[in-house]
Amino acid sequence: MNCGIETFFRDAFDNLKHMSGVDLFLLKGRGRSTCDEHKTFMLPRTSPVTVSLGKMARRHPWIIEQWTSFFDVVRMVRRWRPHVIFYSETHLGFLLHRYRDRIGVDYRLLLSNGGVMGPPYHGADLFQQLAPFYLDEALAAGEPAERHWMTPLGFGLPERLSNHSPEEKIALRRRLLLPDNVPIVLSVGALSRRQSYLKRMDSLIEEVAQLAPPRPFLLLLGAMEDGSADMIQKANSILGAQNFSARSVAPEGVSDYYRAADLFALASLREGFGRVYIEAHSHGLPVVAHDHPVMRYVLGGEATFGNLSHPGVLAALLQQEISKPRDQAAELRRFANAQRFAWRNLQSTYHDMFLACAQIPPYRNFTGRVTSATPAAATPMPTSASGPSVSPNIAQASTAVTGGVR
Repeated sequence: MNCGIETFFRDAFDNLKHMSGVDLFLLKGRGRSTCDEHKTFMLPRTSPVTVSLGKMARRHPWIIEQWTSFFDVVRMVRRWRPHVIFYSETHLGFLLHRYRDRIGVDYRLLLSNGGVMGPPYHGADLFQQLAPFYLDEALAAGEPAERHWMTPLGFGLPERLSNHSPEEKIALRRRLLLPDNVPIVLSVGALSRRQSYLKRMDSLIEEVAQLAPPRPFLLLLGAMEDGSADMIQKANSILGAQNFSARSVAPEGVSDYYRAADLFALASLREGFGRVYIEAHSHGLPVVAHDHPVMRYVLGGEATFGNLSHPGVLAALLQQEISKPRDQAAELRRFANAQRFAWRNLQSTYHDMFLACAQIPPYRNFTGRVTSATPAAATPMPTSASGPSVSPNIAQASTAVTGGVR
């Protein structure tokens, strides 16, 4: 199961590659290479070699994965000679920033700031902020406005909400080996020790355990890494194996689990954006979320908010929501909120961001002290983007590039 940033860049490539005036090329860590997609060499973060190297270097395997992709990424950068590299892998980006002069290509590094790097901003030239809260934070810290772009994540969404009869929902649950006689609470996020302080899956398990029997069935979906087995054992212990399941599924299979669920909940107190909220709304699901400006922006008020940092609050909100009857009008409002972030409604925003970033001189100072940057004289320049990391390239160049992995 891909994490959110990997899903986003795959999505961005698939939905923006036919954009007028932009050529898209994708660097990725899986699948076949094609005329516009390149499979980058790296040591996968899950391999025993990567885990061992991480222990020796005292770095998470995710960082080792990015470091080992660097040389192949450089090879493609030199071949495509981009003006902009759009990416989210910060450790790879630091290397591309530090060694830009040696690489010999005058690209701009545009970081999609889903990991929520805060001020002082360093290691990149330009930043895509995913919510107004983070743009305001950057400007309040004295950052130049031209260095930051408030552009939300995009999603490939259907134009109509799929309605399923109760009989179809029961059949789906049985196919997925889920109970068909109790409400299902779904949460989606990394099931690892490294992410536990962010996604707070442990807290969600504890809050569900506070509910009076018969409790809802708790279903967790996410990539399993270090500490996942301990989390699953804890959930089985306090909820009972018959009331809980944790799974890692292929990205194309996640939609079935949203359709099978009755309620979506995420216990995290801070999100760069929270793409799972939009995935839930695109299926009409009610959502329980922490009361934070980013969550309110993404969910558009169509959710149940509370201060989830206080013990017992999430449990009370879950009980409140699962007790409500189905509201089809509310489902349509949630679906309409998700449409704000459909690629068809954001394509021109991304197009303009790539064009503008291609005209801003790179920031040379690696330390994070900002040098002055003024947009160059504006002659329209088609760009080329690519990513899991996407990357725009000015049309006069012979090729387009992207940086990043997976």
